[in-house]
Amino acid sequence: MPATSIVSSGSDRLDAWTRRSQPKIEINLAGQKPGHVNSYTTGESIEGTITVTAEHDTRFEELEIVFEGTFPSTVGLTELDTDWSQGSSRTTVERAACPGRTGSQQMFLKLRQPIDDMEYPTPRVLESGRKYMFPFTFVVPDRLLPQVCTHAKKNAHVEQSHTLLPPTLGDPILASDGKKLLDDMAPNMSRIGYIVRASVLQKQITGNAVVSICAVAKKVRIIPIVEEEPLLRYPRSVKRGTLRGKLGRIVASSLQPKPVQLLPPNGIANDTVSTVATVNLRFDPIGDEQPPPLGKMTCELRASTFFSASPWDDFPASSDMPFAHVGRSLYTENVPLLTMCVGSAQWTKQSSSNDCLRRGSTQSSSSDVSVEPSSAFSGDTYYTASIVVPVTLPKSKAFVPTFHSCLMSRTYSLGLSLTYHTPAANLMTPTISLRVPVQFTSQAGPTESLKASLGVTVTQEELNEFFQPRNVSRPNGVPNPVTNVVFTDIAPPMYSERPRVPITRTVRASH
Repeated sequence: MPATSIVSSGSDRLDAWTRRSQPKIEINLAGQKPGHVNSYTTGESIEGTITVTAEHDTRFEELEIVFEGTFPSTVGLTELDTDWSQGSSRTTVERAACPGRTGSQQMFLKLRQPIDDMEYPTPRVLESGRKYMFPFTFVVPDRLLPQVCTHAKKNAHVEQSHTLLPPTLGDPILASDGKKLLDDMAPNMSRIGYIVRASVLQKQITGNAVVSICAVAKKVRIIPIVEEEPLLRYPRSVKRGTLRGKLGRIVASSLQPKPVQLLPPNGIANDTVSTVATVNLRFDPIGDEQPPPLGKMTCELRASTFFSASPWDDFPASSDMPFAHVGRSLYTENVPLLTMCVGSAQWTKQSSSNDCLRRGSTQSSSSDVSVEPSSAFSGDTYYTASIVVPVTLPKSKAFVPTFHSCLMSRTYSLGLSLTYHTPAANLMTPTISLRVPVQFTSQAGPTESLKASLGVTVTQEELNEFFQPRNVSRPNGVPNPVTNVVFTDIAPPMYSERPRVPITRTVRASH
């Protein structure tokens, strides 16, 4: 499948004097492979050449070459009605109070390639039969300008996250290497896209307005480097379930696992296990009962895409549903990962008196995770067990790093369900379930890893040039790229890290 290009016309009129055909523009990306869409990550250079030809002599004012990133956010149930070729962020939300949809579009990134006057022909005329070539280079930044996110926010961490570069999302052809269609589990109502666009601009005959007489854009895939972030909020305990005929009570607890490290663009997989989740169990008996035998552990991954017609002032959560009445929505997709038998897991007998000795010892490790006793525990003896659950991502899906932006967010969680057996005959197998958040990060590419291993440093002047776009101003007369939103200028402050807190669920075991 060929690399995707988008052809759009900024003005449908032909040359006012000659009424002849418009110039032709080609975008050639360095390293472009047939049938592939180029992928880039943080700090990499998007290099290439713009080639312009004309069948007839055509006067022009300048050539505009830009790298754009945009959100389309539509809260609704169907495809976007607006043109997606401009590479902006858009969302659409189905209104609950009355029929219809509401949506927003935001251009969060626009870098312009400067072209020296000496590179243009003199006079500014594209001669028939000649090729005009203009090189360009854009560096993928890791952070957006503060002016992109100036809406009201409830905490400093929100602004820190909203100004990070979001990944490409919602376009199946850009979900992987561009050779096959993959589902990145995003709804049609929310997309994030990046393009390199070239336009031939011409001054109108009457007045000084400059219009585009032809334009071409090529999609590129951006997967930024994303590092592990601290937990945004303390996970709440899951409500406990009660079963009749008590033998005791089982408590399950799990910490948020280490992040799933996604490969950088064009990376080669060396290992299929991305992370592991550990479920710690505790059985508090009533009397001298033995712990129940364990059955099967199932694990599924839930990808949650939050999108809104107005900027989020806090990190979204599924518990905040419903969103529809305020122009917000949530799309979730569950991906089964594994089912494994854990009947061989061994229970270990423990004593609360030994716990007191261990807690008083200076040799205890702060990394040890203990399960708190249930409310019904009143004795001295209990049992513990641990189950390690490997998390392996299927190759049939495409995954992007966890991110939070003004209009969209993507989060992940693991659903862990454990069955166990009781002496009584049950119509339904007893089950205890946990839902544990997990972050998805993105690794650095080979070039960045080599620089880090060699200790390559960057000067302050290079940093300033890297983070400052060459041209981010909007042309005169162009409205604010985020519709239906009022922004105020606030610079992003820093945030502090919070400790991890286990997620716990308690159920009673029955006869």
